Amino acid sequence: MKNGQTLTSEKKKREIVHVYVLLFAMCIVVALLTYVIPAGSYERETVDGQTIVVAGSYQLEERDPIGIFDLFNSVAKGWSQSASIIFLVFMVGGAIKVIEDTGVIDKVLTNSMGKLRGKEEGIVILVSLILSIMGCTGTFSTANIAIVPIALAFSRKLGYDRFLAFALSYLAVNAGFSAGEVSIFTTSIAQEIAEVDQFSGMGLRVAEHVIFFAIYCVFIVRYMRAIRKDPSRSIAPFDDTEEQPDDSVLEGSRLTVHQVLAGLVLIAGFAWLIYGATVQNMSTTELTTIFFFMAVFGGILGGLGINGTAKSFAKGLAGIASGALIVGMAKAISVVMTDGGIIDSVVYYLTMPIAAVGSIMGAGIMFLFNLCFNLLISSGSGQAVAVMPIMVPISDLTGITRQVAVEAFKLGDGLSNIIVPTAGAMMACLGIAKVPYGKYVKRIMPYFLVTVAVALVIVIGAQMVGW
Repeated sequence: MKNGQTLTSEKKKREIVHVYVLLFAMCIVVALLTYVIPAGSYERETVDGQTIVVAGSYQLEERDPIGIFDLFNSVAKGWSQSASIIFLVFMVGGAIKVIEDTGVIDKVLTNSMGKLRGKEEGIVILVSLILSIMGCTGTFSTANIAIVPIALAFSRKLGYDRFLAFALSYLAVNAGFSAGEVSIFTTSIAQEIAEVDQFSGMGLRVAEHVIFFAIYCVFIVRYMRAIRKDPSRSIAPFDDTEEQPDDSVLEGSRLTVHQVLAGLVLIAGFAWLIYGATVQNMSTTELTTIFFFMAVFGGILGGLGINGTAKSFAKGLAGIASGALIVGMAKAISVVMTDGGIIDSVVYYLTMPIAAVGSIMGAGIMFLFNLCFNLLISSGSGQAVAVMPIMVPISDLTGITRQVAVEAFKLGDGLSNIIVPTAGAMMACLGIAKVPYGKYVKRIMPYFLVTVAVALVIVIGAQMVGW
């Protein structure tokens, strides 16, 4: 009995605090700060459709601290005020689940793996490229968990290790997610809050994607060659005594007519998404509608039938519910600061050190802040609604462009997802692949530092040219 109790106790000690607990704890801390930080506000004016903070207009106001009821009410307000974003997240989860259940994504990946046996490096780069492109949409940042078993079977078949399977499933996706050319969960939400055109600045982000993917390719190819030369350098080798991954998942077959149609719906949907956001300047509600179209037509044309489509859609909604509601919980932090009258005061005090170092170095500080902040809020959409209301006025007051502010947030969030233990998808992929987190961090640290250095150069360079 004592041993059982000890094990239970140790398990509890190792358990990571739930993100909802962290977010509500932050709400409590911020609420307490309304009793300490002076209340104040800036004047704002509308210029070219953007609400701009007027420099030098900060004035102190009468303190109005947050009470217990207001604290709890802030969560309800956060969900209410973030409704359009929350529904977008729900619809993305439902649509992608429907497309997944048609089998087209798995079939494309397994066929790619099967046709290039014997060309290990080539197939790894090809599959990584496919997954990376999926990653840049932001919609595959958790769905890649389902790829791990396939990657494990493939890696073992080629004579490599579990880490390679993890890299295929997660690191490749992250290279695209960090660039986020058409990311619904990071770029789109951050730009909406910053009041800049949806998916504007895509040219730079495409270049980022190429750079990050190139860094990934160099890293993973070097790792493959190292363990091929010396298998003892593997950080997560396969154990011959354990149950082997099912090689049948690598048995490719031709796409069915239904799967081809589902794939075309997926491609057409994202093309429509990009066109609508960049050319037609669609609202969040309209972008949500596109994903509903994808779910309905993807499921029916993909052979799921009406009821099957509805069931898959419901599963997708359930699977992403926790992530969607994080957005509202994160928004509650901003609600507390706004209702307590301290959000502009926080902006005022944070502006001072950034203004002291100038806009160029200030842009770098913004990036590093978001890199660290992701330890608390690993959800891209959640972090966006939590930090962008603060970063936007800071950028206005310090001469940092709003596009650069968006970039500082997006890169900080994306790149840190490969190392922070609060990144749920990463920990899930590591767990399925059976890659020890400690060994993983040691191996990935050089890669992480290189990408951070590159991102820092990009953010600072973008500010230097007034992007």
